[in-house]
Amino acid sequence: MTRKQKRLAKIRANPRQVRFKNLASILRDAGFEMRQSKRGTSHYVFHHDALDMVVVLVTHGKNDILPDYQVRRALTALDVLGYGEEE
Repeated sequence: MTRKQKRLAKIRANPRQVRFKNLASILRDAGFEMRQSKRGTSHYVFHHDALDMVVVLVTHGKNDILPDYQVRRALTALDVLGYGEEE
């Protein structure tokens, strides 16, 4: 099992305890582009050219545990891309 598969398995095992920086790192590794408004908003939009959907993550401070619905949406996008599967 590769490192990225282990990180993804850990998130799938406990989607209620995922920090923003961990999931954002996985999304960037999968080829997503991260955008944020120049006005300093807490909303980050992740877009991938191969998908017709966006993933929005909202962070609030250092202890930024993401809501599970945001994690599930990100996992769905990663599944559609086939990220983390055996090569």
